[in-house]
Amino acid sequence: MTQSLWYVRSGEDTSGPFPIAQVFQYVEIGRLGPGDWVSQDGVSWSTVAECGQFDAALDSFAKSQARASTADGDTADWERERALARQRWADERMDLGQSDPDRPESRAGEPLVLHALRQDHLQTEARTRQAIRQRLKYSHAVIALAVIVVATGAVWYGQSRQPEPAAARLIPQTDCSAPATAEVAWQGCDKRRAALAGVDLKGARLDGARLDAADLSRTDLSYANLRGASLRGANLSGARLIGADLGKADLTGADLSQAVLEYATLTGAHLAGARLAGTRLGKAVWPDGRVCAPQSVDVCA
Repeated sequence: MTQSLWYVRSGEDTSGPFPIAQVFQYVEIGRLGPGDWVSQDGVSWSTVAECGQFDAALDSFAKSQARASTADGDTADWERERALARQRWADERMDLGQSDPDRPESRAGEPLVLHALRQDHLQTEARTRQAIRQRLKYSHAVIALAVIVVATGAVWYGQSRQPEPAAARLIPQTDCSAPATAEVAWQGCDKRRAALAGVDLKGARLDGARLDAADLSRTDLSYANLRGASLRGANLSGARLIGADLGKADLTGADLSQAVLEYATLTGAHLAGARLAGTRLGKAVWPDGRVCAPQSVDVCA
């Protein structure tokens, strides 16, 4: 099952890994475009447009650009201030993602992924040169020619195979009958009134799922994708939703008391009647696009 952390590459710069909600936010504010690259392992890459994970963010960015192009006066100023606030929030999260003092770096601040790729490339070249020298020293010309023919055939065969689409490799298949575990793929599943208290659902794919009146108290939903999910009247008291994507989710009447929503994305979410007593909202993105202050509790300050 796929991981919930992503590497990003824009131009020559590679960075990460970051939670999916953060990458989604970067696409939504235009910091990453459809032609930039994303990867979950730092090896297999696909563009943001090909990936399929961030189509909604691309649509949101396009709509915001269209609004900005037609807005004037106070509306245009408000749109620009909102975009700047969200960009500052994204930059702060990028700094947090790369401030680990134990993270090894190569010369001149080169990212670890590029350094590892360069080392692998140099080792491969050295081994190839050594093999060629030994072959020329001990092998007959006919054997060497046969090796070249076989190698050429293998390369041709490998290139002629149809590559697996990037989206198929990255997006887990929905399985509504799968047990409740971290990174479970329940996209669009009907889990109304499900008893999931205290379950580990970190990085779960729950976008578009029906979780009305479900018991999710004390459940760990960190970095889970709940975009567009229905959580009307759900019990989320004491739940961990750090970095979770709750964009356009319906949280009407939900109990979020004592929950942790730090760095969560709530853009366009519905919170009418939701209980937020003791809810930690530091650096969360509020439904109207505001970024909550680091020490926000109960309300987005």
